[in-house]
Amino acid sequence: MKGFKTLFWLELRRSGVWALALIGSLAFWAWGLYQARGVEGGDPAEVHAILLAMAAAIGAIILALMVGRLRGETRGGQYQLLLLTPPSGAAHIAARFTFALATGTAYYIILGGLAWWSLRMMGTSVDAGSAAQLVLAIPLYGTAIAIAPLVAWTLLLMVFISAYRISGTGWIPGVVMVLGTPFALRWLFEGIGRVAYSLPAWPLLGRLTSASTFLPAAGDGSPPKAVVDNVIQLSQEPVWIMLALTIVFLVVASRVWREVEA
Repeated sequence: MKGFKTLFWLELRRSGVWALALIGSLAFWAWGLYQARGVEGGDPAEVHAILLAMAAAIGAIILALMVGRLRGETRGGQYQLLLLTPPSGAAHIAARFTFALATGTAYYIILGGLAWWSLRMMGTSVDAGSAAQLVLAIPLYGTAIAIAPLVAWTLLLMVFISAYRISGTGWIPGVVMVLGTPFALRWLFEGIGRVAYSLPAWPLLGRLTSASTFLPAAGDGSPPKAVVDNVIQLSQEPVWIMLALTIVFLVVASRVWREVEA
């Protein structure tokens, strides 16, 4: 059997419940959005934005927890009988990363659909192209700049912890990585900010039409409408930088795994 295919199947068996629970939790967020459509004493659009942001953040945390569950059976060649050969570290890392990334991509695409549904409930209509961008392009952009590097970094962190164990001086690499993460993120974000928009930006949501109380009513008595063009401009640079970092994290994690297992 192919090492990657077998390990991916094992990931599905081991973490499939996590993936189903994560994607199934979107039903709860959909219920919350529906209940908040007519909230009194507040702005429904603001409540919807908060709920969607919470769903995005909690989903990222659950994905990190899912891929961080390195178990003892992945060590010491326990899969030799199933795979007929000891699986490489790259196969382990690739299988776990691919499963988590596929789960996260599905989660955020569905969440993008909920965002489109939220706009509809708020009385905002979008053209077909903008709707497709809202459901596909923005979730994929967010996955590339946030979820993929987060999953890869979590894998690298857990491989270090698993490799050096929390005993003697072996705890030092893991602690250094954890404590250094905020400083590394600050340096990374400042660097991205300096080079952002050097390349042509990607325009999204080119045309939104929403009800407006600040415009005069139309001649036929229909509610006033406001049309907004080019609502979002997405920079290219964060995508290429974060994807490059993701590849680096995965390569280093697979090398560490291979050296520990060797």
